[in-house]
Amino acid sequence: MMKPSLPIAILSVALGAAIAHASVWDRALTSPEDEAAKDLYDAKMLEGDTATLTATIQSASIANTQESIKRAEAAYRAAAAIRPHEAEPYFRIGHLLYQMYFACERPIVQLPTCELPYASATQQAHVVEAWDEFENRAPLDPRVGEILLKRALLNTKLVNGSANDHRRLEAAARDYEAALNRSDGLVGIRGDDSLLGNLAETYMMLGRLEDAITTYLQAVSVGAARIPTMYGLAVALDRDGEGDQATRRILEQGITGFDEFQKELALGLVFYVPRGEEYYYFALSNEAFGNHATALESWKLYVASGAHPEYQPRAREHIEQLLKKHVYAEPLPELDDRTWRRHTR
Repeated sequence: MMKPSLPIAILSVALGAAIAHASVWDRALTSPEDEAAKDLYDAKMLEGDTATLTATIQSASIANTQESIKRAEAAYRAAAAIRPHEAEPYFRIGHLLYQMYFACERPIVQLPTCELPYASATQQAHVVEAWDEFENRAPLDPRVGEILLKRALLNTKLVNGSANDHRRLEAAARDYEAALNRSDGLVGIRGDDSLLGNLAETYMMLGRLEDAITTYLQAVSVGAARIPTMYGLAVALDRDGEGDQATRRILEQGITGFDEFQKELALGLVFYVPRGEEYYYFALSNEAFGNHATALESWKLYVASGAHPEYQPRAREHIEQLLKKHVYAEPLPELDDRTWRRHTR
């Protein structure tokens, strides 16, 4: 029986990056108090690593797994309190919580902790906060590059219509920009638009339509634009007052593209923030294909959701235009919660 990859991934961080003991000469230069603090710090880090290993044992019950996760996090936080300038405890906290709650697309193993209510918004926030503290203390650590896209997505998923949304979106944009700067121009060569597409959409959610359109077009120019990205470009163009161009972009993808977009949304391969944003996409695409009754209902649902107030006037313009054509709305089926958010995973 093959062993799952998750324990190996965590052990590579928890055990492979074990803290080296100071040399005899180093200890001679430190006070007994500092030496005692270092020993206690090392003991807490080892306690956290041991609990992390226990949490990865697949035969454990969900209750035991969660208890091990809590013990590991508590031990790492205790180590951080002993030596506040150390970055390592915070990296391990973030890595542990991310692997246990949010690295849920592994083909070999699917941890029960990936399911709600275990993988909660609170856990997402804890991962982001831990990795922020890690980067603040060790900005040049190469592992910062490994967490950028993960942290950006977690910040985006935390957008819920609250006062913190702008701060989280700004943080996500910074991480996407930093990842783009580290890519050395390789974005698009692998046909992966998750970076450029997500950055463009983050700009749009921040109200930076010009930057969003420019970034979407960059994804197109390097051949990295998938159907959801093309639909994102259409939405940005429409919100920028370029309705004809928006319609053209959607129609260029054809009915096959329309079906693919809806399929990816239904499967949770793309997501929207905040709740209700997806209706703008439904409305615009259905209107482009002449499904006016469905489009009108989607526009109304978008307005009712209150998502992105800055784009509500444009949605109302669409409603007025459809009403002038004597279009009547038809009720739409209730959407699954997985479809509320947009960002390529």
